[in-house]
Amino acid sequence: MPSSAMSLRLDGISAFATACAAVAVSAFYLLPGIGGSVSSGYFASLRRLPSLYARVAPLQLAAIRGALWFFAFCAVWAGLGVALSQPPLSYSSERIGGYAIAGLLGIAATRVAGAWTDRVGARRVLIVGLVVALTAAASMGPCLSNAALTLACLALFDAGLFAAQVANQSTVLAIDPAAPARFNSAYMLVYFIGGTVGTAFGAAAVGWFGWPATTGVAAAAIALAMIITIAVWGSSRSLG
Repeated sequence: MPSSAMSLRLDGISAFATACAAVAVSAFYLLPGIGGSVSSGYFASLRRLPSLYARVAPLQLAAIRGALWFFAFCAVWAGLGVALSQPPLSYSSERIGGYAIAGLLGIAATRVAGAWTDRVGARRVLIVGLVVALTAAASMGPCLSNAALTLACLALFDAGLFAAQVANQSTVLAIDPAAPARFNSAYMLVYFIGGTVGTAFGAAAVGWFGWPATTGVAAAAIALAMIITIAVWGSSRSLG
């Protein structure tokens, strides 16, 4: 490696280490030093998670929905990099990384979704978010060669799923306001299992089936999450 490149890398590592140290010191002095009231250990809490799924139907439904669309989310983003790097596009890693800018709309959508969840309820925000994400996933398959259309679809895809996630997670936290962390932990465990499977699938599926089929599977997963949501439409315990 040229000495100039090595010097730049070392400078970057030093800057990152300095930033981490500054954040750590700031957190130590600025965050409140309030002790927790934990009555059981970490592993004991993990052992109780399966019983939560067995006993609490709203948690089961929320976790299944969330795992399905996080599978779709990770499948699309993992598959996108592979699809863009292959012929006939053969984009560089820098150009592929630029597609991440589409995710900014998803971040913005979380704030809007939170406000709308409070105003109109989680059910409506969930349905709208999933409809937007499903439409975007189904549309992005044939337009990969058109960067503008792909970016627009990705932005809407992210925004829809981020909005659905905010609404869905609000129903989990509302199950037991006295112990929100317990139910949120159970939810996120299943949620990230879905994402892990989606990442593995998306990266391999583009080579197996192609980009359009990969986005089609993602759209199908979102559609299934929507069906589950609509199926419990009338259950006030399942959707806030």
